[in-house]
Amino acid sequence: MTLADCQRTQHAWFRALAEATGGRAFSTHRMDWVWLPETRQMLCMFPTEITDAGLQPALAEAERRGATEVGIWMNAAVREGILPAYRFERGWQPWWMTRALDIESVVADSDEPDARVTLTSLVPHQVWLATGRSSEEWAGRSYAYLPPDQGKKHLAGIFDMVVAPEHRRTGLGTALLNTLSEAAFNAGAEHLLLNATPDGQRLYRQRGFELIGKGQTWWFHPLK
Repeated sequence: MTLADCQRTQHAWFRALAEATGGRAFSTHRMDWVWLPETRQMLCMFPTEITDAGLQPALAEAERRGATEVGIWMNAAVREGILPAYRFERGWQPWWMTRALDIESVVADSDEPDARVTLTSLVPHQVWLATGRSSEEWAGRSYAYLPPDQGKKHLAGIFDMVVAPEHRRTGLGTALLNTLSEAAFNAGAEHLLLNATPDGQRLYRQRGFELIGKGQTWWFHPLK
């Protein structure tokens, strides 16, 4: 599995999320964007070059739609170029991590189901939501996404893992991950991928994920 596979899956996830929530995907001079209305984010996905002609129409669209945040996800090898001139600031660094799935590891991880976690199939055989609750209190959630039309790759992505601060270090993050891994494996996934924060990567290493590379993000806040 390569960084390009990770980036394609992340891009496909954001396009699917935009479509499901009434947003849109569009391109401006070789820069690919998604508008996510629920979070009011305009995101550019892995451009190979940053240009005025690519930025200006998207920033105008972000302003028209009332975006609170404009983000650009980039390969670590791409230079930021003119981004600081447009008031973009360097953000957190995604750590791209992957793991192979096989029957032995999936069965071992699911031997002891966690009663705090509920799995919901949002799109059959493609999108799942794992939600954690403790004493009826929301405690965390994460998604798994198996992109269609990916040939022989059979990759699934884990996205938007969130655990409430008071429920961290209780095994909930592991339970969410195990639940989604099993669902993706049962749907045909042979590999998992995700982007981790430097803090979160400790959990994923313990669950068999390996670091294959790092990226970069840049952010602009129109109302700042």
